[in-house]
Amino acid sequence: MPGGVVVLLLLGLSAAGLRPASAQDATVNLSFVGPEQPSAMEPVIAAFEAANPTITVTYESVPFDQLNDILQTRLGSGDATPDVYTADQPRIPALVSRGFLLDITADVGDVGSTVLPSSIEASTVEGKLYALPVSTSTQLLYYNTDLLRKAGLTPPSLDPEQRVTWEQIATDATTAQDAGAKWGVMFDQVSRVYQILPLPESLGGGNGVAADDELTPAITNDAWIKAADFYGQLFADELAPRGIAPEQTPDLFANGEVAYFVGGPWWMSKFADTAGLAFGVAAHPYFEGGEPVTPTGAWSWGINPQTEHQEEALKFIQFATLDEQGALETAKGIAIPPANNAALETYLAQDVFTAENVIGVSDLIRFELENTAVIRPRTVGFIQFEDIVGKALEDIRNGADATTTLESASEELEAAWARLER
Repeated sequence: MPGGVVVLLLLGLSAAGLRPASAQDATVNLSFVGPEQPSAMEPVIAAFEAANPTITVTYESVPFDQLNDILQTRLGSGDATPDVYTADQPRIPALVSRGFLLDITADVGDVGSTVLPSSIEASTVEGKLYALPVSTSTQLLYYNTDLLRKAGLTPPSLDPEQRVTWEQIATDATTAQDAGAKWGVMFDQVSRVYQILPLPESLGGGNGVAADDELTPAITNDAWIKAADFYGQLFADELAPRGIAPEQTPDLFANGEVAYFVGGPWWMSKFADTAGLAFGVAAHPYFEGGEPVTPTGAWSWGINPQTEHQEEALKFIQFATLDEQGALETAKGIAIPPANNAALETYLAQDVFTAENVIGVSDLIRFELENTAVIRPRTVGFIQFEDIVGKALEDIRNGADATTTLESASEELEAAWARLER
């Protein structure tokens, strides 16, 4: 074809608002980094690519404990990739302080009617939204029906207004153990801040950070010491086992070894599919005279400010979080409740949440998310907080004195936070 004809053809296409086929079919590839296994991201990526044929998503899975180091290295050097990454919600303030998350407030507008309020709060820093919540969480009290029956114990209530106290759980766990249970009680994420914070918070001790200064620790008050003493005593009395990692705890309950297990709703399917396991669900315990508190928070997805594909990255995270079907596709892979309100209702309507032995658990989960859910501390020093306090809890679990351990952890936190920019 003569060159002049080609020029005229291209001009004609341009005038008609069209592009040559090669340009129309150009594909943008998004780089996405997160801690989930690749198979977990396949449903949402496939659904997004089907709805957006000119965008592909390449997912890179990295271990959670390496995620922050990888992000620090790549984003800290100004790398344009990853375009999108998974942000652990309590770490968002620290990521924002380092310039690692794009402010998307104006791009997404008001999402208050679409996503759970606690999830929005966990993704917001100084009134600006820096990531979109993908999932949420809560904790339930599972119990082994056979072990309680053998011990002559009445199952704890599913009604949040009739929730059992921690003091009663310790007493009943002892009774169950005396009647043959190998272990009386077990926490899912043993010694992790997410799991254990509701204990001091129930007693009025706060979340471990001073209310008037996000870089001042508050883990040595009477409530924190009392809660830590209680926690350590469960292991000292051998109601709960030492030396068991969080990855192993659900199997203890599934194997019929534990009378009471505090864990997330994502274990419902595992327990329901375990042959011979008879179990029920109750509301998360609280301390007598204290307030009911449950942990919440999960994952959000944010955008690298250096991305060369901001528009496409925004499309992707909006699809996975604000679009009901996209949120459900995401939940298929990671099994954690979606933060999208409409998707959450569909999620809670699954057979596993409506089985005869757990009737009412969907209502309980909604209640906890709306009334007792408390996010982890909002501080740029959360990474240090999680590490130092988590190690202190593990030391207390292994027999260390609660008071001296928390005092030492507080001093270590003060030193670590003093090195951060205020």
